[in-house]
Amino acid sequence: QRRVYELLSDGQSVVLQAPTGAGKTCAALYPFLKAWEEETDFPRKCIYSVPLRVLANQFWEEYEQRGRNFGFTRPLEVTIQTGARPDDPKLEGNLIFTTVDQTLSNFLNIPYAISLGQGNLNAGAVVGSYLVFDEVHLFDPETMLPTTLHLLRLLRGVVPFLVMTATLSQEMVRALAEQLGAEPIVLSAPEAAAIPSQHKTRRLHLREQELTATAVLASHQRRSVAICNTVGRAQALFEALRRDATPGTQVRLLHSRFLRQDRESSENWLRREFAKDKDDYTVESAILVATQVVEVGLDITSESLHTELAPAASVIQRAGRCARYEGESGNVYVYRLPSNRRGNPNYAPYLNHQKEVCIKTREALAQRSGDCVDFGAELAIVNEA
Repeated sequence: QRRVYELLSDGQSVVLQAPTGAGKTCAALYPFLKAWEEETDFPRKCIYSVPLRVLANQFWEEYEQRGRNFGFTRPLEVTIQTGARPDDPKLEGNLIFTTVDQTLSNFLNIPYAISLGQGNLNAGAVVGSYLVFDEVHLFDPETMLPTTLHLLRLLRGVVPFLVMTATLSQEMVRALAEQLGAEPIVLSAPEAAAIPSQHKTRRLHLREQELTATAVLASHQRRSVAICNTVGRAQALFEALRRDATPGTQVRLLHSRFLRQDRESSENWLRREFAKDKDDYTVESAILVATQVVEVGLDITSESLHTELAPAASVIQRAGRCARYEGESGNVYVYRLPSNRRGNPNYAPYLNHQKEVCIKTREALAQRSGDCVDFGAELAIVNEA
């Protein structure tokens, strides 16, 4: 966090790699918030871009409250701008949490939320801001990622920016930094191990069977998470668990097709029942079934996490929802994919080159099945895949 602050304050942009739960968001926002209070030479607007609406919602809720509590001399307006919550269409807030597609469309003068005739207003807001792009490993490699990188190359030396990831390989982080004229910060395994949030035990297990309700219930204690690669399989697993779980166990479902009101209700339940503070739990036993929507950012924890095979970066991100906090212990189970009509593994939605990454991921996981995995082991899996 100090290193990020020093570099950004000195006019140097940064590409940062650090494990889940290590404090990347605080590292990203401290330079902006300190400059806001002290009125030093730094942009007066921060646009914090994430790949998923659920992340934007979570960050806005956290920092809208924190902004009021910081006691700034000048009030800090914290806003959100997404397709579901177009609260700041002209990007007038000081700290704006938004999705990457909103940021890119604004920069390209084709804004979603205002007319094309006013598009230069939002393009100007982007060009005049401190830009943070979080969870960059989730950006679509054929559309969103190259567009973002082109934006940052154009703005090199014009505005400070920070690109963050937990699960890109070290080689990719350094290559990105070189492309963008930024400074790479890659935590080594010993550095990561020194962070208190990393003092936990998480074992990884590769399973030869498919993900089923029976498998989830066999290891369930108080909190379990099961993640499927497709909505259809998540729905089927949810129905099976709701049928087979013992009375008193709440089973909830979350995926991208929920209506806004239902999605917000499930997210609120999730943040309460899977939170760090277990005294806030209102039910003794809970199971969440979800898709990739819980893969990143959500500040939740569980004793058991079950996931279908996916690319290494996704598997590691999902594992971050298990034994997330200091002193916790948990188990992550990775299951083989169901077969398609031809009898081959159904890799959807991970097709083309991602299919090959899945195959390599399985090979890397097989070498470590049953082992405790720390940040160093997670990076090794990603690098091999």
